[in-house]
Amino acid sequence: QQSSNFDFFFNDTATTEIYTEQIVGSVRCVQETGQRQWMYLENIFSAEDIQKQLPAESAKFTQVDKFWKDIMVKTAKKPIVAEACGGDDVLKKFQLNNNILDDIQKGLENYLETKRSAFPRFYFLSNDELLEILSQTRNPHAVQNHLRKCFDNINKIKFTDIEGSKEIVAMISAEPEIDPEEVNFSESVFAEGPVEHWLLQIQEMMVKTLRDTTRRTLNKYPQDALDRKQWLFSFPAQCILVVDQIMWTAGVTDAINQIEQGKNKKALEQFFDFSQEQITKMVSLVRSPLTTGQRTLLGALIVLDVHGRDVVKNLIQGKIASLNDFEWTKQFRYYWETDIDDCTVKQTNTRFLYGYEYLGNGPRLVITPLTDKCYMTLTGALHLNYGGAPAGPAGTG
Repeated sequence: QQSSNFDFFFNDTATTEIYTEQIVGSVRCVQETGQRQWMYLENIFSAEDIQKQLPAESAKFTQVDKFWKDIMVKTAKKPIVAEACGGDDVLKKFQLNNNILDDIQKGLENYLETKRSAFPRFYFLSNDELLEILSQTRNPHAVQNHLRKCFDNINKIKFTDIEGSKEIVAMISAEPEIDPEEVNFSESVFAEGPVEHWLLQIQEMMVKTLRDTTRRTLNKYPQDALDRKQWLFSFPAQCILVVDQIMWTAGVTDAINQIEQGKNKKALEQFFDFSQEQITKMVSLVRSPLTTGQRTLLGALIVLDVHGRDVVKNLIQGKIASLNDFEWTKQFRYYWETDIDDCTVKQTNTRFLYGYEYLGNGPRLVITPLTDKCYMTLTGALHLNYGGAPAGPAGTG
């Protein structure tokens, strides 16, 4: 139209309309961007706990929130697009408020980063999940739904039965679902102060409890290692499995020492027969009436003991007669070292303190030669301060 011979008659009107269209388009663009941020942040800053923890950002958001509500009320009273977008430097005000929302978002992310630095397991949670916890700091029970992402197998924590109690006395496993395992803490943890602080105390108490319980489990190991029924069901499943591995390592070590010193050339064969008899006893125990948790524990224990028996068989076939033989040192070996009063794990030339991350009472996959190679690769990587990422279809070993 502007190239027409008659544009003289409507030139001013056309120029005004084009300018108005540009202004409306610009306002709409910044308004949509700001609206998305405003809607997201409104849910966050409507929580009193967040307002107290982020007073500066909360004050800025109140300012932006007032602007948004005022302009919405004004537009609702007079819903004419040109007037709503063109008057009183609306575009500049939207841009200014969008910049303020960006500053609030940065402040919020810095705040979440400080929380994650204090309790690194928060990195396993998304921003929204972490904010859900932080917005309900006065309600420690709100953290229950997110524990499974922070810890390997803690599904819930148990508070005392008193209404509104903040005293945490136990952790409850996620597996098995029908009959979850409950492990009482060595000492109570109180859900007081910043949530990241008492969650860190739960982590420390998890480690302390499992270490104390593993020590007791080891001390109570029955003299007759073939009659373990009462012992098996008296302690948490993880502690039973660890002590079983410690005792297997001690038994094989003793047998190899006897061979090396010339005391008993058949020591490994005798230990193999003992292992076979121990497995037979457990198989008969599995056939008796058991709870879901007890059956799960025995299943995992049999998997470990069958693998241990097969390792002993390979040692016999390889005619191993020294603790320094690679066929023995390459095995995944558990020890309770009395000088440090703690459990260590060794393989080849590596040595690690046992971590005591609560693993609950879950089933175990069968251990194959390929699994052993994976263990060896990963322990070697960790020893050199590297990491590892096993890849491939799940359940294939």
